[in-house]
Amino acid sequence: MVFQDVLYRVLSMKKIIIFLIIFIGAAAGYLYYDWHAKTKRLAEEPSPTLYSWTDEKGVKHFTDKKPPIGAQNVSKTKGLKYVKPPLVITLKQATVNLYRRIIYAVSDFFRNMIKKRSKDNRK
Repeated sequence: MVFQDVLYRVLSMKKIIIFLIIFIGAAAGYLYYDWHAKTKRLAEEPSPTLYSWTDEKGVKHFTDKKPPIGAQNVSKTKGLKYVKPPLVITLKQATVNLYRRIIYAVSDFFRNMIKKRSKDNRK
């Protein structure tokens, strides 16, 4: 009877470990796919062309369409297309911000504790 309980626990633990390995592998695969797709898309997608020009009345225009014939002071600029950063970068930034907040809170806690002890020692 004891052997069957141990065997059942070992088998259920193996199932949990296998599930965790599959889950971690799937998460890592998705993060890699997201990173690869967004960085590749950023490199391949053409950026918009922006034009600025002045009309006959002296009004300055900014547009992504070619200016009409007779426009003055025409300038052509390549713009940047916004692509949302990959999830792995977003997670990294969130983790770093959380780490900084925790470090600040812990150091603030100990700083206040030291101040309190020093006040108690003066009395």
